[in-house]
Amino acid sequence: MDIQEAEGDARRGLGDRRSPASSLDRSLERKRAEAALTAAPHVRDVRIEADATAESARAYLERDRLLGAYALADLDRESIDRARWWVARREAEIVALVIVVESLPFRPCFVTGEPVAVGQLLREAMQEPRIIVAAPLSTRGAVESVYRFERSDTMYRMVLDESSFEPNGSHPVVRLDTERLDDVIDLYGNASRAYFTPERLSRELYFGVYAGGSLVSAAGTHVRSAAAGIAAVGNVLTRFAYRGRGMATACTSAVTSVALERHRDVVLNVRRDNTPAIAVYRRLGYRVHASFVEGPAIRRTGWERLRENIFGRNT
Repeated sequence: MDIQEAEGDARRGLGDRRSPASSLDRSLERKRAEAALTAAPHVRDVRIEADATAESARAYLERDRLLGAYALADLDRESIDRARWWVARREAEIVALVIVVESLPFRPCFVTGEPVAVGQLLREAMQEPRIIVAAPLSTRGAVESVYRFERSDTMYRMVLDESSFEPNGSHPVVRLDTERLDDVIDLYGNASRAYFTPERLSRELYFGVYAGGSLVSAAGTHVRSAAAGIAAVGNVLTRFAYRGRGMATACTSAVTSVALERHRDVVLNVRRDNTPAIAVYRRLGYRVHASFVEGPAIRRTGWERLRENIFGRNT
């Protein structure tokens, strides 16, 4: 992944000649009306569950394991990133899920399921003020009923397995372990220091290309899960002066190769309009599995939701 409710309480008891009981009743009525207008549509016979087991959430995500790859890895007990999730059930069946990684400051979040149930989950369960959300295109409206995208991209989830992999070894690559942590941070920038910890480099699979003693290109896994048999490739980066030489392809190929030795499926994300990158990934054997929307989003205030319910989102 690329990286307050506003209430207008009326004044009370200032020049108001009505009885206190009457004023209170009118205030409650007004708040009930505002709540009804700003609430997401309620799904009949659907209940929100905050204590669903990882096993039940995993079983639901396995219905489309390739789209739910990141979430499946986040559910893994061995994951270094602490996640929290909620599900919406109709009777015993899960019909929607939202999961957020709470240990990362940018709060990556994945939602999936029946659109109205997704909206109900975001409205009633998760209360994060700001997230980076990934969601199937069919749920975008539900997401936007609760969160406002600061910007968004339509993404491809590309996937690959051992039978389709076409390795590319055009450049010598090296494994980037904890001894090369300073080189990794130098490549990705000082802001990445909180993300690239020794623990992360020990757990994930990173490979790079060196030139003149400097790390100039790298790629790795965002997440991976032995239990789910899946890994997600990302953080593909080459210094500007070294681009166009196939180094990123070699790094991605190396990461993919080792990931396939340990996991059944490998996935990655790419913007739908990034034609050159898509062509590179296709040559390695990746194919498009699904499209989704991704971007940073801010929780809408109560007044914003009220205004949009009355006047529409484009006013």
